[in-house]
Amino acid sequence: MKKTITILALCAMLYSFPGRNGIFAQEPLQFTGNPNNPVLTHGDPGTYDGEFLVLPYPLWDNGTFYLFYTGNAGVCFATSADGYNFTKFAGNPVLTPSGNGFDSLGAAQAVVIKVGSEWVMYYNARQYPGWGPGESIGRATANSLTGAWERSAAPVLQLGSPDEWDSGLITPNNVLPLDTGGFIMFYYASFDFSGAWLMGMATSPDGITWTKYNDPSTTNPPFAESDPIMLPGGSGAFDQYGVYGASVLKKEGYFEMYYSGVNATCGVIGYASSVDGITWEKWPENPIYVIANDPYAVAINANLFEQPGIFVYNSTAFMYYDYGVVENSISLATAPVPVGINDREITNYELRITNSPNPVNQSTTFSYELKEPAQVKLEIFDSFGRLVGELVNGFRQKGEQKVTWNVEAYPAGIYYCRLQAGGKTCGGKIIKR
Repeated sequence: MKKTITILALCAMLYSFPGRNGIFAQEPLQFTGNPNNPVLTHGDPGTYDGEFLVLPYPLWDNGTFYLFYTGNAGVCFATSADGYNFTKFAGNPVLTPSGNGFDSLGAAQAVVIKVGSEWVMYYNARQYPGWGPGESIGRATANSLTGAWERSAAPVLQLGSPDEWDSGLITPNNVLPLDTGGFIMFYYASFDFSGAWLMGMATSPDGITWTKYNDPSTTNPPFAESDPIMLPGGSGAFDQYGVYGASVLKKEGYFEMYYSGVNATCGVIGYASSVDGITWEKWPENPIYVIANDPYAVAINANLFEQPGIFVYNSTAFMYYDYGVVENSISLATAPVPVGINDREITNYELRITNSPNPVNQSTTFSYELKEPAQVKLEIFDSFGRLVGELVNGFRQKGEQKVTWNVEAYPAGIYYCRLQAGGKTCGGKIIKR
């Protein structure tokens, strides 16, 4: 008979082992709170989002920013031309509780991706009213983001058995396509609402049939059936009670996670990276975004950031988050991203830049080609996203262009270039030895 071990005790034991990643593939982005926060606020009492407005999930499609969120009546969204100023969709909510079955009383926390020509939504499904995590994860599809959304008859992911770490509540955070085919889902779960919140992972060949990650070496409850991939921090850490929402970005050869860590007094945002999506290294200087970084949070005396949702557009990372159901509003922080390589970035493929030699000791020459005469800007950023050099800022004629960067005065490390020309953006990575 398997021996039951308490979640927090086993988490502490597992957390004491060093990770397998070795070093960070990339330092976290440096976010700055939007001075005009919040970007979205709850509606009037009695409306579809008058009681709840939480759980942001951003995406971009065909020139428009979409910000999905949860209102008290179900899944809603708002649109924007610039990512800062949003208008709520007149047809909200776009997905509501079904009234029967696994999502009879709750449909919330949408994660939306495009698969071919079809939109796919994964959402938190509940058989009791409210806004928070429930007993399963549902799936719905539509030809348009406005719907109509057709939900599956059964959930695609469910709770674990009694005594398991995810036996009480489960909800999706991200679903990403894998380069090798299929999909990976990151979700967070707990044995009850006041328990430790842990991050889990599942994979699927088709986005419909999912298998939770299970380490065969852990055979006792609460990790007998599956295993979390993100554990709480130690006593007094900002994530002492675990992960309450995260945004996972797929980079070139690794994953990044920006997550809301919670403890007894607050919830702020930390960073972790992983080469396989299973073993994660937490940034040693966590947290990376705190209440003092957001002027609005300071003004309202907030103590919680939750559910960060991030995507990259034109070399800027947009991070949306809420303050919980007391404030019921969504705010924004931004960070420069000299070269974005995650799956949710909008990329302009017509413009390319290369440099040689790379790695470089003394100088390197950048080459790019302009299809038409254009105003050109070529900038250099360090690994923190800080501007450290401007090589070109002016009008250039059509044709091949070259410019040399002398790196002798710069410390060794990783740098990024960003080229902007004719309304297009591209970039590359430079290694200084």
